[in-house]
Amino acid sequence: MAIQTFVADTILTAAQMNALQGNDYNQTVSTKTASYTLVAADKGTRITMNSASATTITVNTSLFSAGDTLFIQNIGAGTCTVTAGTATVSTSGSLALAQYGGGTLYFTSAGVATFFSGGAATAAFGVATGGTSSSITLYKDTYTLLTFTSDSNLTVTTAGVFDVLLIGGGGGAGGGAASVESSGAGGGGPNMTSMFLQIGTYAVDVGAGGAGGATTVNGTVGATSSIAPLIATAPGGGFGVSRAGGPNGGNGACLLYTSPSPRDRQKSRMPSSA
Repeated sequence: MAIQTFVADTILTAAQMNALQGNDYNQTVSTKTASYTLVAADKGTRITMNSASATTITVNTSLFSAGDTLFIQNIGAGTCTVTAGTATVSTSGSLALAQYGGGTLYFTSAGVATFFSGGAATAAFGVATGGTSSSITLYKDTYTLLTFTSDSNLTVTTAGVFDVLLIGGGGGAGGGAASVESSGAGGGGPNMTSMFLQIGTYAVDVGAGGAGGATTVNGTVGATSSIAPLIATAPGGGFGVSRAGGPNGGNGACLLYTSPSPRDRQKSRMPSSA
């Protein structure tokens, strides 16, 4: 039962009371068979994903308040990935839920949530090629790191989870003249998330840095970085105001963590310094 609003002199019926009491022990269940975007009415309920194909649950801001929770569970064969839309979603485990995986989504504010995974049935890493490949050891496990510093293709040969860090191109500084100061530009915006990718080829677009401004001319905004046609993108840095020499902004980057064999997702954390 959806959350009810009661005012003075409201008559609470026996049916409403039974439904409210029932929800204390058995949350209202909403079954989805395709990708779904959360709505405000989902607060306090249980979302059940049941699809043979990969799906996403998108979390946007300004729908929930601090302290609100809902439970997400996946009973379908396709992996369900909790995806940050306009909100921010963090977890110490995985946002990709394999069949019979689940967890609680808890909001600390209208636009920030934490996903507390049940700790089981998380999806295995995928395998892919592209960019510059290297090995990295995290929590005693060795992973493959694919680094893209220019436009290229990511080829997924085994479907699975990838930890992704995208960085947009930095903005170009403003140009100036003698005895005229200028401001530096903003760095490219980062976007870090976990994604489930099916077998296939994905275009990786690394955002170029913005051009530095000529004398007394503002710099330009850096370009976004993306993995097409997915929503994981990073905005470019803002331009610099025209008051001094104007160097170009730095290019963005794309980093993907993968593994040559399935790993325990509880140990797969992208380092904060990446």
